[in-house]
Amino acid sequence: FETDEVIVTAGGSTYFDHVADVLTGDWPTGSRVRTILRSGCYLTHDDGLYARTSPLSLRAALRVWGQVVSRPEPRLALVAMGRRDVSFDQGMPTPLGLPGGVVDKLNDQHAFVRLGPHDTPAVGAWLEFGISHPCTTFDKWQLIPVLDDDGIVVDLVRTFF
Repeated sequence: FETDEVIVTAGGSTYFDHVADVLTGDWPTGSRVRTILRSGCYLTHDDGLYARTSPLSLRAALRVWGQVVSRPEPRLALVAMGRRDVSFDQGMPTPLGLPGGVVDKLNDQHAFVRLGPHDTPAVGAWLEFGISHPCTTFDKWQLIPVLDDDGIVVDLVRTFF
């Protein structure tokens, strides 16, 4: 290299410890190496991919909300939240507060939520969803509200994804 310092960066939210071990090892260049670990998902964690694979006991901090717009069948709710709003590349969103609820399918604008026998969200109800793989939810939102413990918006985070 034509410099005294080489910058090496990598992601690795799931296996950040392994990535850090490899990147901070010996480099054959003879140059000083600055290692930058870009593991962004630890900031928000999730209820899917990282919850299943992370060695840490982190609590998910990123949620997406959608409103029930139709109940065409007793065990089906259509929710105004779809592929344009939430990640789906590493698993479907998880309906929180609906013990038997499962997102069966997403289209651009809607989630098809199969309901358990005791799940009874009414049309107009707001449902909270945990997500899997925060990065592909971040890229859908340029401005993300930050809520306090009472659910009040207290700040906004601008994303540049």
